[in-house]
Amino acid sequence: MLFDNSLDGIEDSDSQVNQALGMVNLAAQDWFDPFDPEQARDPNRGIRQP
Repeated sequence: MLFDNSLDGIEDSDSQVNQALGMVNLAAQDWFDPFDPEQARDPNRGIRQP
C-alpha cells in the first residue's frame, strides 16, 4: 500500500484509509510509543541478565 499512488498519504494518521484500517502512525517521532499502553511493559521491571 505504501507504493500505490492512489493511496498516497496512507501513512498519515489523519488519513481516512489509515483510520479505517487501524494502522499505527509511522512517523518517526511515534516509533517508540506503545501500541497498547495498557499492556505496556512496566518500566520499573528491570532487565533480566542471562
